[in-house]
Amino acid sequence: MKITNYNLRVSTTPIHVPFTISKESLPRATIVIVEVRTESGYRGLGECAPFSSLTYDNIESARKVASSLLDQCVGLTVEDAIKVVDQSFAELSAESITGVVGVECALWDLRAQIRSQSLSQLFGHARLSGLTTDITMPIMAPQDIAGFWQLYGPYGFKTIKVKISGNSSSDSDMMAELVRRVPEATNYILDCNQGCSVASTLQLLDDAQRLKMRVLFCEQPLPEQDITGLSQLAKLTPVPICVDETVRTADDLAKLLNLGLKPIVNIKIMKSGVAEALKIIGLALASGCPLMIGGMLESEIAMGFSLHIACGTGAFTYADLDTPFFFTKRITVDSPWHNHKSQLKLPTGYGLGLALSACDAYTKDSRSTHSSVG
Repeated sequence: MKITNYNLRVSTTPIHVPFTISKESLPRATIVIVEVRTESGYRGLGECAPFSSLTYDNIESARKVASSLLDQCVGLTVEDAIKVVDQSFAELSAESITGVVGVECALWDLRAQIRSQSLSQLFGHARLSGLTTDITMPIMAPQDIAGFWQLYGPYGFKTIKVKISGNSSSDSDMMAELVRRVPEATNYILDCNQGCSVASTLQLLDDAQRLKMRVLFCEQPLPEQDITGLSQLAKLTPVPICVDETVRTADDLAKLLNLGLKPIVNIKIMKSGVAEALKIIGLALASGCPLMIGGMLESEIAMGFSLHIACGTGAFTYADLDTPFFFTKRITVDSPWHNHKSQLKLPTGYGLGLALSACDAYTKDSRSTHSSVG
């Protein structure tokens, strides 16, 4: 079952609200859609979703790396192509981690299809049929929150992930207005994206307590390399701490465990890759670290892949698979995000279980090895 050709296409989609975090603001979603085809007609889908301040790459480098890697894969079996990705991962991910991951996902999709399995079956035996996601509220002015909740309130979200700027006054005002707008029983995740210090994190948590917010945990409050501050913070607050950018590899998690820390860990394929994410999951489960499944500003292709990981492993306490809801158009014909509900049902069928919509389908001649950027 050899790979015959591939296509790459840059897709830019408006989003309902700017996706603003402490380090960057994205006014629209731009991804690289990856399609890899075999001689028997199988089509594997993947996605490169750079978030420059977090993944340290961009659309141009992602497409370049994906194209270079796929050139090596044409003519190989899917299994041999996956070995090429594994062998090249460290070197190429230094140029673009998301470029490698987009290819890796497409190949895993093909692997599952060829084996006549759902993608989730490659990841474990939990056989979950779906999960419930939170919704992320980007950093925004208090006066914009009413419009945000008018849009997303009907979806039935029980948990809101609140992006935090690190400015105590504006963050407090934003949280106060949010609490005023949403149901009293709402749970909250405070996501700082490295924008706080130990002192400002403690102030943030004090403000949340004053507002009677039910905070599940505080995510990545400190710069990713500030392990000393992380250790201090864990001793100074009873609120659980979640690490995101601090743990990109299993070795990163091992370092925290060796210091006696057992944080919640946010798993994202765009920062770690598929194979490495599975290693982190295994180590976290063995060490008693709770897990959250998340992502960057991704469409239903990459988020669908993560949904399969979560449903296959059954390893996740928390789910943050909401960003396809921000897209104003759908990339695929049907998906768990088409229903506008917080409950995400796993797609049926083999592999990823998704097909590109007509506007994103590829029409390039099957004899070609790649397509031009659209």
